[in-house]
Amino acid sequence: MNNTRWFIPGAVLAAVLVLPLAVDAQYHSSITPRNGAGETALVKLVGPSAQTVSVPRSESRNVSAVAPGRYYIVVRYGDAEQNYSYMKGDPFDVEESGGEYSEISIALYKVANGNYGQPPGSQRGFREATGLTAQF
Repeated sequence: MNNTRWFIPGAVLAAVLVLPLAVDAQYHSSITPRNGAGETALVKLVGPSAQTVSVPRSESRNVSAVAPGRYYIVVRYGDAEQNYSYMKGDPFDVEESGGEYSEISIALYKVANGNYGQPPGSQRGFREATGLTAQF
């Protein structure tokens, strides 16, 4: 009887830990940051499927199973804390309906007046970017 009391909470805990993975697995959309900035980029995807991914210079990383919704990215460029610079991108939408889904590629370049909004960012804004209301 004692084993039953411990088994039920363990099963519930396992279901709680696995359920979010099962929910995300139903999505087919993806976002791929491609780093052309010449230095390591730590990219935070802010939105319904929030994630953080390190993208080495001249490489890309795919973030898959992205839920539909409104997103933006914040990026920390640099290989050493004393040289970090920050960027916040414009909001964009990930859409998924029926058999159609988004496959978004974002080129990361430190270029003034590029085609993807890159207002100057801050260390605090980068650290606190966890929701669509986060401010820089």
